[in-house]
Amino acid sequence: MRFEPKPGDVCLFENEKAGHENAPDHRGYFVAHRDIKAGEKIQIALWSGRPGSARSFGGKIGDEPSSTARGKAAATDLFGNPLPE
Repeated sequence: MRFEPKPGDVCLFENEKAGHENAPDHRGYFVAHRDIKAGEKIQIALWSGRPGSARSFGGKIGDEPSSTARGKAAATDLFGNPLPE
């Protein structure tokens, strides 16, 4: 069965440079889960090593927690993990 990306999915692959040193190190895509405004910051979370390929990454895109909906937003590191208080 062929993989079909769903809204919110992210795929990132190591680029085969094949002698082109100016080529990007990684390429990929994400499938937007909603309309996105120019300049809007979108959170993504990536995990290395999709099954069958140790040189790829997969993940999810998401929305920042609303500071008004949850009070003060919890501090997180670059990977979205909560920081100790």
